[in-house]
Formats: sequence, C-alpha cells, structure tokens
Amino acid sequence: MKKTTAFLIAFLVVSSSVIYAAEIKVAAVEFNPTPKDVDGNVQKIVKAVTDASVNGAKLMVLPEFSVTGFGFSPTNPNDLDTIPGRATAALERVTRKYNNYVVVGMYERDTITGVIHNSAALVGPKGLVGKYRKNQLPEGDYDTAAPGNLGFPVFNTDIGKIAILICFDDSRLQSLLIPSLRGADILAMPIGSDMMPKFEKMSNGNHSTISNIAVLAGWTGMNVVASNQTGLISFPAMGLVDQFTGGSTIWDNNGKQLSQSKVSTWTKPLPPETIYATIDADKKSEQKAFWLKHRRPELYQVYNLYKAPVDPAANNTQNQISALLVQYDPSNGNVEANAKKVDSLIEKNQNVFNLAVLPFNSFLGNVKLNKTNIQQYAEPLNGKSYALASDMAKKYKTYLLFSMPEVSDGKYYETAILFDFNGKQAGVYRKTHLNDAEQSWATAGNNLPVFATNELGRVAVVLDDEVRIPELTEVYALNRADLILVPTAYDGKQYGSPVNIPKGLVPDASNRGMNIWFDMAKYSQAYTLVANYRQDSDKEFVRSAVYSLVPEEGYYPPNIAPNKETAHQVMFTTHANNTFWINQQSLVVGRRYDLATPLTLDMQGDCFKEWQANSARVGLCKGN
Repeated sequence: MKKTTAFLIAFLVVSSSVIYAAEIKVAAVEFNPTPKDVDGNVQKIVKAVTDASVNGAKLMVLPEFSVTGFGFSPTNPNDLDTIPGRATAALERVTRKYNNYVVVGMYERDTITGVIHNSAALVGPKGLVGKYRKNQLPEGDYDTAAPGNLGFPVFNTDIGKIAILICFDDSRLQSLLIPSLRGADILAMPIGSDMMPKFEKMSNGNHSTISNIAVLAGWTGMNVVASNQTGLISFPAMGLVDQFTGGSTIWDNNGKQLSQSKVSTWTKPLPPETIYATIDADKKSEQKAFWLKHRRPELYQVYNLYKAPVDPAANNTQNQISALLVQYDPSNGNVEANAKKVDSLIEKNQNVFNLAVLPFNSFLGNVKLNKTNIQQYAEPLNGKSYALASDMAKKYKTYLLFSMPEVSDGKYYETAILFDFNGKQAGVYRKTHLNDAEQSWATAGNNLPVFATNELGRVAVVLDDEVRIPELTEVYALNRADLILVPTAYDGKQYGSPVNIPKGLVPDASNRGMNIWFDMAKYSQAYTLVANYRQDSDKEFVRSAVYSLVPEEGYYPPNIAPNKETAHQVMFTTHANNTFWINQQSLVVGRRYDLATPLTLDMQGDCFKEWQANSARVGLCKGN
C-alpha cells in the first residue's frame, strides 16, 4: 500500500484544484485531407490517431481542416461537419478506449443557424470536451467562414488546461495572450501553413504560422503542440497546386523546441508524419511568472477601442531612417568616461545618420542600482548626463535616445529622453513596468507615450526588460508607432533566447537574433531598434540589432551588430512596402477588438477572477 501511494504521489501533481499527470506524451499528427470527403477523411484520421494512441500519446493535434479539407465553397451540407458530428463520434471511440485527447480541425456548420465556421473540436475520454471557432480570419477564409463567436475558451482536463488556436489566429498577439492569461498550460494549434512561389500573386499572402509560433511559446509561457499539412496539395476549385511546409513542432513553455517534423519544399515534397514529445504541464514558466506579476492592465485600455476603418493616429509617411546603435564596454559608474567613449564611436561614422540609440542607463553602465546607492547615481532632468546627451545630439545634428536614473521631487525613476537634432527635448518616458529590484527604489511611470516627429515618424520607447511585457508591443501598434526604441543592458541570461525556427521554413538570414525583440517588430509592425552594451559572449542574440516587420519573407532580415564596440549603422524606410501578408494598418483594422477586454481587467477584481475561473465560458462576468 505504501509503495502504491508513493507512486501516485510521484506521478500526480495537484494544481488549481485539478489533478494533472506530471508528464504527458503529446503528438502532432500531420494529415492531408481530401476536400469534401468527410467520411473518407474521418476514416484515415481514426487510423492515424489510433496509431499515435498505441504509441502512448495522451494529446494528439491534427492540422486545420483535417476533417473537411478546404479551398472550396461548400454547397452541399455533407461536405461539412458539425460539432458534435461524424468526426467527433468516430474519435470518441478512440479516446474512450485509450483515455486520451484529440484536437481536430474542420469546416463546421452550426446546426441551428447554418453559419459556417473554421473550427476545431477537443475530444476526450468522456466524449466531446468543447470546441473553438477561429477568431482571426485571413482574407481567403471570408469567402466561406464567419469569424468565431466563442471567445478564447480554455478547457480543464486531467492532463492540464488546454486552449486551441487555429493557424492565422497567431497573427495578433492578443490571441495568444488571452488563453495564457486565462491559465492555459497547453496550446493546441491546428495549422495550414503553405508557401506559394514568388511569381504567384497569392505569394503576398504567405504567412507561416508554423514558423511564427516557434518564437512565441517562450514569450507567452505555454507548451505548444502545432500540427501542419505537408507536401503538394491540389485545389481544383481554385485552379492551383499549393505547397504546404510541414515542420510540425512541439515546444515547452520556456520556448525549448522538443520535436519537429521534416520541412517539405516544392522540389522535395514530403508525406505526413507524426512526431512525439513529453511535456510537463505543471512546469513553471519563468517568463510567464514575470509577465503576470508585472503587467499593468490599467495602461492597456487602448485594446478596447475600435480603431477601424479610419484611425486618426495612423501615419503613412515614408521616412528614411539611418540609425546608429551604440554598443560599447562601459566603465561602470563613470559618466564622463562613458559619454566620451559614446561620442568617439559616433564620431567614427562618416555616413549620414538621423538617429542614435544608446544602451540602458546610457552613461552609467552596468551599475546595479538599489535604495542605498541611488542617491549617488540619480540625476535631475537638465543635470550633467542630460546635458552631455543633449550636446551630443546637437553636435551631430541627430535625434538621440538616452536613458538614466532620474530624481524628481524626491522620487526616483528609470527615464529615457529623446532629443531632437537641435539638442531639444522631444519626449520623455519613465519606465512603467519595474522589475523587483527597481521596485525597491524607483517609482513607476504611468504613461505610454508615442512621440510624433517629422523626421522619424512616430517613436515609442521600451526600457530594458520591459520587453518581457508583451502587451506593450500591441499597445504601441494600436497607438501607431513607426519605431520602437529599446535601450537595454541584456546579458542573455534572465529572459529571451535565440530565434530557433525549424530550419527550412524561413531564409537562414531571418532565423537569427533574440526571440522577443524579433516578435516585437512583427507584432507592432514597427521597426524595433535595440542598443545594448557589448557582452562577454559570442552569441549574436545578445547584440544590438534592428528587427524588421516581416522577416520571414527574407526581404529585411535582422541586422545584427558585430561583437565589438561600435556605432552600428542600420538603414531602412518606414511604410515602404505594404504588399506583404501583414502591415500595421491590416493588423489594427483586422484585430478582434471586441475580444480583447480580458487584457485590460484588474487581475484582483471580481470580473477577472470570474472570467478566469469559468475558463470555457464566452462572457466575461455577471452582468456582462
């Protein structure tokens, strides 16, 4: 009896009143459906799921539209399925037998309204657990499916809390943040990522969800099981053959890639395969813990605003940007010496530039500030460091972003100042999201400004580890920033990791840099410029860099500084090309603002707690 008890304690973990298996085997099951052949597809799906069940999988995820196929406009109800329906009934027989779970995608016809949705069902040991309807639809889906109307449910199961997103849902960061905020341990992602040749008109719509999610799991703090179609697939109704990339992948909640299928190409199309990995749904995500502890929903109210079709804050002016990202070895605490070194690095540049971005606490270096030494290092605005930075901007006739610990009226702040080319103050930002050490001595700012300039466009600032708060990225997108400037002192240890997209999904030149900075540019659709101190590491993800808007297309990959002291020059034009699959206008206009409210609720309030506790319910709370 004692041995049995000890085994059960070792195997089971109690979390949030639900008993979870400590570790579970999961599978991404690639599958290529035949359009409009529901019965034939279901038969093949049951075979694939049974095989994975025999291999011990407790959660299996199949691709988008596995049951019905897609690329057609349904005219016959039998070409679609319902939830519950033919597929869920067949899968239920498997999940009851093997005591496991399946997520499968389909065109779903609502049995009451007849409305069609791009949906996914979760089937478990006791039958149908629930369903999700895709919220963020790409242009092609609007020909057939209506946007989802079930919100972002999270389903409580005995293997963890499971959320579902479908393919293009990942195009808006809020789609991932809401399930994670609601407590999701595992994100199941049925995907249909393709890649059209560049000479095809439809190539502008290429969006590789399977590569995109590769850099998101660690930021959002969820285990992710993503399954894609693979190989060459014919769509007679559309008059084309499309190439699906495969590359199905499983990640843990710290962003570690656990398993990946082979990547399919035009010249080497590959058959579907099933991949496996073991995840621990109870394992802590340090990034998620930091995010939940330090987020400030009262600053994110712009999420609730309808910003389409005309947004007066939008800026479409093309600005030529030539920026210097100053990367140097500081003499810690020596303001004069550091300012002199920064000046010498800028002076060496003989090319035209109109912006210089300096690291975090720009002339102070890597001094660990605390309540004992802050009086020694903090300065008022218009103090010595401020004057040195102002003079530098005026000397080089450039905009310059500088940061420092500030003292004002007896309070201390971490503050960034943007100077214009005359050395005049063009904007001030006080760090709004303080880490634990900073909270012991600093006061948080309460504004997220975007500074309007004629020469650079609209400029926002994120200070150092504030990049760990993903809402800032979307808030600045919604407030139409063209540039996000990130002064940092990043050593690569506390957070973040290298971009690690399964090889072959994107050009190698784009598979570089630090995952959070990479994501910030994509999800804000604002060029993200990072200035860091030189680190004692040859790993390039810790270096100063500029990240572009659509790096997966390969036209503007991350531009990363060499591992040396330098004023690294980067050049680009804002609003130069709006023909890619996404741009800031599309991102803002197509966003489901009506579903974003949970991100703005007080986490200690009754409404938030009720929404989180009733995690599969559509509405927020009583009276809503």
